[in-house]
Amino acid sequence: MKKWRVLMAVPLVGLAMTAGTATAASAATGTPSGAPPSGVTCVSVTGAKACYQSGSDKVWVKDTKANGQSAAGTIKSLPSHTKWYRECFNTRGAAGGWVVCDFDVPNYQPGVLWAVNNPFIGAQASTSINTGPII
Repeated sequence: MKKWRVLMAVPLVGLAMTAGTATAASAATGTPSGAPPSGVTCVSVTGAKACYQSGSDKVWVKDTKANGQSAAGTIKSLPSHTKWYRECFNTRGAAGGWVVCDFDVPNYQPGVLWAVNNPFIGAQASTSINTGPII
């Protein structure tokens, strides 16, 4: 009987530990676009540039190095990315120009914008963003 109780407790503990870590995530391959408008927040790293426009929640990504690797622009909530994150990929190469992804994120939240060359393992840089005007 004790073994049965122990086996039932383990799944319940696992459920309690994971229930609070739900994250709203979205990833997309960007659609070809012109350069982002002036006044947006941008960050660059060797091989990638990403820009974010507060209010429209658009992310622009440009591959800036002809090295056969993709580029990505990521926006994440702060203090960590456990609330939401969105990722926009540019797979068109350096000659392919800008791409844009149109996301929907919660308003009035601090976050961070990342530019990444060779997503998940390559060079990256970040800057702070806000998803709406400061109240």
